[in-house]
Order: sequence, then C-alpha cells, then structure tokens
Amino acid sequence: MTRAKISAESVNLIPGYDAIGTAGGRYTFDPEAAAHALDFIEGLCHYAKGSWAGKPFRLLPWQVILVSNLYGWLDSRGLRRYRQCGVWVPRKNGKTELCAPLGLYHLLGDSEPTPEVVSIAADRAQAKLVFERAKAMVRAEPELSSRLEVYAHKILCPVEGGSWLPMSSDAPTAHGLHISFAICDEVHAMHNRRELWEAIQTSMGARTQPLLLSITTAGTRRESLEADLFSFSCKVRDGILDTPSYLPVIYSLDELEDWRDEKLWARANPSLGVTFPIDFLRGEAKRAHDQPAFETAFRTLHLNQHVSSDLRWLRMADWDLCESEILDTDLALLPCYLGFDLGEVSDLTSLTAVWMGEGVYYLRSWSYAPEDRAELRQAAHRVPYLDWARDGFLTLTPGNVTDYGFMRSEILRIAGANKVVAVGYDPANAGGISQQLEADGLKLFRVPQSYAQLSTPTKRFEAAVTSHVLRHEKNPLFAWALSNVTIELDSNQNIRPSKRRSGDKIDPVVSAIIALGVALDHSSVIPSPYSDRGFLML
Repeated sequence: MTRAKISAESVNLIPGYDAIGTAGGRYTFDPEAAAHALDFIEGLCHYAKGSWAGKPFRLLPWQVILVSNLYGWLDSRGLRRYRQCGVWVPRKNGKTELCAPLGLYHLLGDSEPTPEVVSIAADRAQAKLVFERAKAMVRAEPELSSRLEVYAHKILCPVEGGSWLPMSSDAPTAHGLHISFAICDEVHAMHNRRELWEAIQTSMGARTQPLLLSITTAGTRRESLEADLFSFSCKVRDGILDTPSYLPVIYSLDELEDWRDEKLWARANPSLGVTFPIDFLRGEAKRAHDQPAFETAFRTLHLNQHVSSDLRWLRMADWDLCESEILDTDLALLPCYLGFDLGEVSDLTSLTAVWMGEGVYYLRSWSYAPEDRAELRQAAHRVPYLDWARDGFLTLTPGNVTDYGFMRSEILRIAGANKVVAVGYDPANAGGISQQLEADGLKLFRVPQSYAQLSTPTKRFEAAVTSHVLRHEKNPLFAWALSNVTIELDSNQNIRPSKRRSGDKIDPVVSAIIALGVALDHSSVIPSPYSDRGFLML
C-alpha cells in the first residue's frame, strides 16, 4: 500500500471493527497525519534483532493498518481520536518490534511538549525488551542518535525535554509523572495487578492527546486485567459499547474453533509466512497434540485463543439478526409470560416479557437501577448506564437501593396492558414482592436458579436465537448483558447462565430465561430442537 493511496477506506481493515462507522461524524481521517507516523518509522528506524537486524524498518500490512488508524483519525481540534488501543496478536508476529519505533515517534515526532514515554510490564526484564530495541534503533541511525541520549535505564530527548523509562509493576514509581505515551507489553503476565495500570492512566490526565497502547497474547485467567481488557475490547469492536476513543485490534481464533485446523492459523497470525514460516506453527501444533500439557500454551500464545473451562454462549451476530420492529398489534392477542430478576439491594433489576406466537417468540425487556449507584457504576466500570437511561433503555429510580414498590407497580402496569398468563421469578430476593403480586391477582411461579429449572429454557432460548425465530427490538443494555453470559454445564449436559462466572451483569438475560421457563410450562407452540440432537455451543 503506497502512502498516496492511504485513506480511511483503504485502512478500514481491522478485524471485526469499523473505524469509519464508529467515527459517527465526530472524527475525520487525515492521510498526512497517518503518513507522518509511517514515514518516521520507515525513514528513521532499523530492525534491532534477528536476521533483519540493521536493515531499514518495513511495516507489514497489518502494522500499516494499525499505525494509520491510530494516528490518522483526528477530532475537530486536530487532536488524535484514539487515546487507548488494545492489540492482541500472537508471538512471532512482530508486536514488540513495532512498539520500539512508536515510542521513539512519541519522543521526537508527536509535537507533544516535554514528552514522557514509558514501557511497562509485569517485571523489569519484560519492560526492557521494547526499551532495549529502541536503544539499538537509536544507535543505528545518526539522525536519532544526534537528538537522543541513550543510558542504561533511560532515553533522554534534551531538545524536547522528554524521556523514556522502562517500568515494572511497582506502581508508586508512576506517581508524579505526566505520561504522554505508555506501552504495556504482555498484559496477560500482569495477572490481576492493576496498581501500575491505574497509576499510568491517572498520570495521563493533564496531557492533550495521551495514548495508552497495550499489546499482548491471550491469557488464561478469567479474573485478570487482560481478561477485563479483552472483554471490553470485544464489546467495542462488536458495537456493543460506543467508545470511539478506543481502538480494538484483535487477531485471534474463537475459543471453540479447532486449533488443529491450519487453514485458520493465518487469521490469528497476520505475519505468517513473513516473520516466521508455517512449518514453525506445525511443529508447535504437533507438540501440543503429542503432549497435551502444551496445548494451552500453543492455543494462547500462537492463536490467541482464550482457553478456559467456562463456556461462552451465543454469537452476537445471531442476536443482531433477530432484531426487528415489534408492533403492539402483533402482540395484542398472544399469550404473554413475564419473568423478573430482582437484584441485590443496590443492583440492576430486570423484567422481561415473552409472547408465544405461531413458530416465533417475541421479547421485550426493561431494566431498572438506583440512580446513585448507576452514576458510580458508569464512572468506575465504563458501563454506560446514564447513556442507556437517557435513551430509554434503563429506568433510574431515586436513591441508592432497589425500589421494590416501584417494581411492583411496573409489573402490574405491564401485566395490565397484556394477556399475561403467568409470572416467573427468582425467589432469592423476591419474598415480599411475590406475595404482594399474588395478592394483586397475578399467577406467580418460583424459578430457582438451578440446573433443573433453567436448563430447558436456556437451551430453548439458545435455539430461538440461533435459528432466528426470536424477535426483539433494539436494546443495547440487553445486548450488553447477553455478551456477558457464560454458561455452566453439569455432568448430565444441563446448562444454566452463571452469574458467578460471567464477565458482568446478566440480569436481563436471566429474566428472559425465567419468562421463557414459565411459558414452556404453559405452552407447546414451538417444538424443541433438542429431541434429535444436543444443544450447540458457539
């Protein structure tokens, strides 16, 4: 790809992510800004290690796409769009080699006053990998060495008053800095040590266009910084979260794809055949096959598969295909079933209605949260509760605890507008309100969160989504909850959604499964697809 041909369209090739669509008219692509970064890297930097050491740096196609998007998109003030970027790319694809020239660019070419660059990692040895490559690049290029001073543990830029320091997970060393660019190498190795990460983010607050770049292979721990970042990145990539300042770059295979199928390997390895031959992967795959103890390492390090014992559930693409307009006239004569899942005292609460049609399900869902807790949750976890409330997908109730009286009135309101046959509920937090609703004349049914109660409706919900016989209206909060769901499987192949193992709140989905559970107990409109086969894991 020549510099003259770089455009927003020509580099809109990050897997699964639409940089143009997510710009939403708020940002524009400047080919000159992209070319400025590309030209710096290829014009002033040389490879530091391996058989290419000393030769001019030549960006691979996937690196051109990454750098062009990262530096080419600008806001109306001419500042960079992206303030954070998460990159997942397997070993041997040149990720560490790419970080070194990016750090040098931020020291010399970013027009940031007194730039402060750091490379961080779980330990000092890992943090210095990128740093040592950068030092070798400076020494190999007179233009760089004339403007930068290289020391054992720092690189200084006297003209700009800048510096580059390698740092490990000793968080206090980040306080007092005003970091403009941070490279976090192999986030998965940091496990759940978040102090340094949070200190780096805080240190960037005074900068006009800071950038935090994390680059890693897949991890194996569900409770970890890398797992949280990966989940967040997937949701931004898939359009579940609207975070236009975050760039998700994920080269990987899905967890359940066959790691032994070498036709899939190139999708996870954009440098395959250039920086390493396919025979290398074949050898590693054979070792993983012959010695099962190496399987997890092969899948995480070379295919970026997030291997765990938990099972992810539905593809969001199937859920999106089920979206359609639902008219009240479509529902007026159909039997309706409600399910509600009351949160803890200060948690999310959800109510879902399911209508059983001829060969089709209709679904509408409502969610509620105490207003004070919603504000805290949006600030702490970047879940857009307030945005959803503004757009009508979440109802905020006054105070900081669940308003059971309001929930009772909501259930009665929806029941009064529909032909409600039965109402299901999780008895865990619903003792008082269930008695009141029964006194109001509704027929209530307990649906405990056990395999016996949830397996059949969970499988039926899955079948309805994957066969596209479920109809739902646009609801980004429900989609977010669905994307969080991890299911549990017992020895008898029974399944249920797991609140304990899921990445975040799943209450709307649980309420939908509860509603479907009571519907199945009262209706046989839609035959089960599981009489001839087992359920499908996607």
